[in-house]
Amino acid sequence: MSITTFATRTPGSKTLWDLREIVTDVKWITDMNYSAGTLTFKLVEVDEGYTPHNGDDIWFRWNGKKIFKGKVFNVKYSDDEAFDVTAYDSLRYFKNQDSLVFPASTLSQRFTTVAKLAGVKHKGTKTAYKIPAEVCDSKSYFDMLKTSITRVRRATGNHYFLADNWGVSELRKYPYKKCNFILGDKSLLTGFSFEKSIDDAANVVRIIKENKKKKSRETSTAKTKGKKTKATKSTTNDPKNTSYTKTTVAGDSVAIWGKLQYIEKAKDKANAAQMKQRAKDLLKAKNKQTYSLTLKALGNTDLVAGNSVPVQIKSLRQIGFGNKYALIKKATHNFTVDYNVELEMRVVM
Repeated sequence: MSITTFATRTPGSKTLWDLREIVTDVKWITDMNYSAGTLTFKLVEVDEGYTPHNGDDIWFRWNGKKIFKGKVFNVKYSDDEAFDVTAYDSLRYFKNQDSLVFPASTLSQRFTTVAKLAGVKHKGTKTAYKIPAEVCDSKSYFDMLKTSITRVRRATGNHYFLADNWGVSELRKYPYKKCNFILGDKSLLTGFSFEKSIDDAANVVRIIKENKKKKSRETSTAKTKGKKTKATKSTTNDPKNTSYTKTTVAGDSVAIWGKLQYIEKAKDKANAAQMKQRAKDLLKAKNKQTYSLTLKALGNTDLVAGNSVPVQIKSLRQIGFGNKYALIKKATHNFTVDYNVELEMRVVM
């Protein structure tokens, strides 16, 4: 296995540079957490040769397979006379900020809208659920779509994410692809790390609503150009005029974990029933352990964020993680002589 294409060109120039002989330390990262795909690499300086510039186009193929197409965003030159370069794929432009008013529309319609505004080629899965109208003020396109994707997931149970495919931004449903090979004790796996935690858990949720008396009282008298005026001081933050309405729900895990409390302020117009339901929803989301699983394996270009792969590790079965398909949340590929990959998995137990 080897690099079959590593080329670049400065926009407006006709010169296409072949960098295969001077590129090292190639690393490619894909991440489902609303991040652009990242390619980092090192270039050895060559006299009268190529010098990288921000905005240069990059094409990278591994064993003939298309891996990355994007642009250079950062160039660092150090005393070892080498360039450290960072390039991003088309999703980088979803960091652009804007203010938009979305009518009631589907996720795919909103994705198309922001992709056009970001100026990127795009295609995506068609979605049917209509998200209520929404105002997005001074938000990134990533944040706008994150809110919409979350609403669709809560309403329909369907999970979507963003990915780049050789310069084309895509809205995908996950798992996008199920790998037909196994990661396990006897197949590709070189190491793993498993963790479970309650550091971010909450088993008591309290919704509070602040009640204030909207009054003010006279505090002093002053003269302005011979006239007396009355100065007033707001009492809205005065303890005498402030009280709270509280709604609290608790889970059974209090007896095991101790009390882990989370507080959220209610919306101004929320009634008691709405506050109670919000507390129950938050408790359901937060009253649980979180799990993390990191796998190290021999490299395979299908092991990218959004795909799933069967995981079969005997020692993990002994602690409750059985043989199952697991979703890849983040993948870091190291294209070296010993091509390898590190994967952060989504764990459901």
